[in-house]
Amino acid sequence: MSINKHKPHLLVLPEDDADRQIANGFVIAQGVGLDDRAIQILPEAGGWKKVLDEFIECHCSEMRAHPARMWFC
Repeated sequence: MSINKHKPHLLVLPEDDADRQIANGFVIAQGVGLDDRAIQILPEAGGWKKVLDEFIECHCSEMRAHPARMWFC
């Protein structure tokens, strides 16, 4: 399922596989009562510099367009 861009939601942009696993573990642990359309874990960026670059290049405009969107990098 995809997120609903018009309701509060969280996108996670992990630096590496370890961060992705932590985010997945949180989603699994909070699975009861957590709307699966409220959080999306993006593919790992491959380093903190790439996280910054991807956020600036790809996601800043989306943040402006969808004020309900929150980020965790």
